Amino acid sequence: MSREPTKGEPGEDAAVRARLEKIQRDKRSGVRWNLSRHTAEQALMAITDLPPRGPYRASGKNRRRKKHKRLL
Repeated sequence: MSREPTKGEPGEDAAVRARLEKIQRDKRSGVRWNLSRHTAEQALMAITDLPPRGPYRASGKNRRRKKHKRLL
């Protein structure tokens, strides 16, 4: 059950297209153009040939806290 486009007046298509383009232009100003630091770093790494960072290494703070709790 597909809908076929109805045939309207010849100038109607251009008017609809112009209206859609105006709506799209108006909405472009509402787009957030700022990036987070992480996203910017990812983009720069993709553009340049910089080697990626090393693997994530967790700090020992959590282990120290658990050790202190055991000693109490």
